[in-house]
Amino acid sequence: MSGPGNDPRDLEGVSRRRVLGMAGAAAGAALGTGALTACSARTGSQVPHGDVKDLRLPTQATPSPVPGQVVSRTAGVPAAFTRYPQPYRSVSGTPGRGGTVTTFQVTYTPPPPADNRWADELDKRLGVHIKPTLVSPADLAQKTATVIAGGDIPDLFYLNTATGQAPAAAQSVLQGAFTDLTDYLSSDAVRDYPNLALFPSYAWRNSSVEGRIYGVPRPEPLLQSGIPTLRLDWMRKLGMTAQPANADEMFAMLTGFSGKDPNGNGKKDTWALSSLQVYWQSTPILNMFGVPNNWRLAKDGTLTKDIETDEFEAATEFIVKLWKAGAFHPGAAANTYDQQMALWNAGKIGMSGAALNTTYLPDVPPIPGVRNWATDLGPLIAPGHDGGTAALYQSSGIFGMFAIPAKVGTSAKGRERVKELLRILDYLGAPFGSEENTFLTYGIEGWNYDLTHGIPVKSTNTARRAELAGQYFCEPTETVLYLPGPPNMSVTAQQQAEKLIPHTVADPTVNLISQSSVAKGPALQQNLNDAFVGIVTGRKPLSALKQLRSQWAAQGGDAIRREFQQSLAKSR
Repeated sequence: MSGPGNDPRDLEGVSRRRVLGMAGAAAGAALGTGALTACSARTGSQVPHGDVKDLRLPTQATPSPVPGQVVSRTAGVPAAFTRYPQPYRSVSGTPGRGGTVTTFQVTYTPPPPADNRWADELDKRLGVHIKPTLVSPADLAQKTATVIAGGDIPDLFYLNTATGQAPAAAQSVLQGAFTDLTDYLSSDAVRDYPNLALFPSYAWRNSSVEGRIYGVPRPEPLLQSGIPTLRLDWMRKLGMTAQPANADEMFAMLTGFSGKDPNGNGKKDTWALSSLQVYWQSTPILNMFGVPNNWRLAKDGTLTKDIETDEFEAATEFIVKLWKAGAFHPGAAANTYDQQMALWNAGKIGMSGAALNTTYLPDVPPIPGVRNWATDLGPLIAPGHDGGTAALYQSSGIFGMFAIPAKVGTSAKGRERVKELLRILDYLGAPFGSEENTFLTYGIEGWNYDLTHGIPVKSTNTARRAELAGQYFCEPTETVLYLPGPPNMSVTAQQQAEKLIPHTVADPTVNLISQSSVAKGPALQQNLNDAFVGIVTGRKPLSALKQLRSQWAAQGGDAIRREFQQSLAKSR
């Protein structure tokens, strides 16, 4: 998930007119490291390299009790809500001091209308005029590089330092393009921003760079990767009353979605999977065969890449069998994210790669055949290939962060500006169920949403729903379990999470930066994905994995390994 657009052409002086740029990529090739180096001289200085072990995490506050909230005693498991809370104030006063705050944000919805009542209300609540640049996922990498290289970085900038999302992001942080926020947020300093103090510690740790804090993360659950959404109603039509218990049952379910007419229309127009991308819908299969989460760390401190393992070869062989059996949509090798979601929303696909984020379930568009999303949709829990529970991938617990450019400065005036921007992020990071979070998530009551039996339900008016295109900030909404249905559903999901979390495996390099990975990681990943697709579709034999591994190592993989191993050694 991710994406960018052109600079917003905001009409100054007309509060209700907002023309937000959502055009495609700018002309010219994406800017590389050289352009960023030139940029860093204008925006900041080379940052000192610290160690992960030196990181001083923000002191995590204990949330106040909220009616309907059930807090788990198991670390890393989200709180459950048996009902939507009565909205309460989490922010006192107005965080901004007037003027304009520019933003660079990712959005997953169509551009908002020019006449935007919700955006005007956001300005009023924040005490500033938000002037956004909204970016689509497909354009995020290029736009990140282009804007940073241009030197005029917006005040609140969405950075996704995951190499596969926007490689320029990590490089720019290392080159000093963004403000070091460690002294503002670490230890007890975070108490100046009470909502940010509620963020889980893992989100701060995994968004840090070289032992320093450069942004406010957007928290996600640790149970996120490899737990896609499944058509449970289709599974029942196949006669399955429980989740697949081993590889054979997984194969029977996925091929049944394609060959046994689960939608009952008498046509061969359904498939199990819509993408051949290696780390997307294939993730639960990688889990099933015990493929490590990116890297496997040995006791001696050495790392083994996932593709170098026998488990990856076994998983690939299984996926080849699925392809031959017709489990994949014919366009799976090239389907974009939007095309995949269109197939899912049209009721043609039995498993979506997207996790079942319970917060957004009320917004799932009507899917043919799905009468009750609470019982007809659910998470796929991968089994071990020979039984038991698979080793699941533990998520990084974040999806990007919001950083402040170094140009803000370190003068007294600049520090006050940083604090103002952090107060704004504190508002945007309001906890689930608060008045602020309800406004950010659902909009204005009676306009963007209505309360139905105490549950916020977004308007069916397309334009009013589109007003919320700029809502994707650092809100922690995804870190709770709220299923607006029978009161025990959220608690049931929480109990399931408590059983699964011990089976999760973290990526040992999750909060480390490798310069070689920044420079070469995207190309290596593209080569891997291309080779994987070639093997699955039969253009290459399974034995081509051996050559792929050698190429990966020679073209930068071994250098990435060495750098990560050096960082791990220093962090012990």
